[in-house]
Amino acid sequence: MIDNTSMVTSQFGVQKIGKDKSPVLPKEKDPSFNLRDRMNDVLTSEKYIIEGYTTGSKEILCEKLYTILNGNLNSAKQAQRYFFEQLFNLGEYQADTATQQQIDDALDMFTKYKVQLPYPHN
Repeated sequence: MIDNTSMVTSQFGVQKIGKDKSPVLPKEKDPSFNLRDRMNDVLTSEKYIIEGYTTGSKEILCEKLYTILNGNLNSAKQAQRYFFEQLFNLGEYQADTATQQQIDDALDMFTKYKVQLPYPHN
């Protein structure tokens, strides 16, 4: 599970959501295919598999095959999420924090988009 309450400070003093890089990961890239590379490779592969299953599932006529494919799709999504969480917890991913003004701007923009939707909105 991702702990999105963790905060780190970049070398330039910027606060970010995330964790410090784990000592398990190499500090600098070298020619070896290290743990970070393997995990990113699996993560990328799972994303491609998910896209393949998603595209294929849209045009399957056989209900039994559709059910099998959807099961495989869900397994691939869980694997992708697992590797994403592992990389986040190892400090590989960090996200910028938004100011209240940025949040208010985004809320205003998407609230205005709601009127374009064809179904009733609150």
